[in-house]
Amino acid sequence: MSIAPAPTKASPADDGSRRARNYRPGQPEDVYFPAAPILDMAFQLLAFFIMTFRPPTAETRIDLHLPATPAALPSAPRGMARPTSRTVDVDLENDVMIRAEADDLGDLKSLRLGEAPVEDLAQLGGRLRRYVELLGTRPMRVRLIADDRLRYEPAARIIAVCSSAGVAAVRLAPPGAGP
Repeated sequence: MSIAPAPTKASPADDGSRRARNYRPGQPEDVYFPAAPILDMAFQLLAFFIMTFRPPTAETRIDLHLPATPAALPSAPRGMARPTSRTVDVDLENDVMIRAEADDLGDLKSLRLGEAPVEDLAQLGGRLRRYVELLGTRPMRVRLIADDRLRYEPAARIIAVCSSAGVAAVRLAPPGAGP
């Protein structure tokens, strides 16, 4: 005869492990996310910035009052030329337009004084000096229309030439601006 082992009673630790194995959690509870206070704060911030925003005025009209440095001023004529009397046209315009175009790298490609092409900055300075002399006591103003691609250095050189020629004010205009 065979002796079968007697059934043993399961220990309490075994009961817990069986329960843990058979435990199936139910559906997770929905997490409440309070979106209303966040939206309130967002709209309050939006209203604050809209109410306190002040758009800049006259952005395109920047009058540059350039200092006259001794290095930039033209030297006195040394020749024996005698000044001749010239009559100044009363309808002569005080405003002059300079267009500066840039190449793909941002370097100065071409200059135009009014509609006339100018070869270089020295020629531009000479023409501006003659124009200032013709105007006499009336101030001459320049509107600089520079290409968007033009780097700062060539634009600064153009403004320096205008200052050394005796221009009273240099105004910057957007590239699409006309006369």
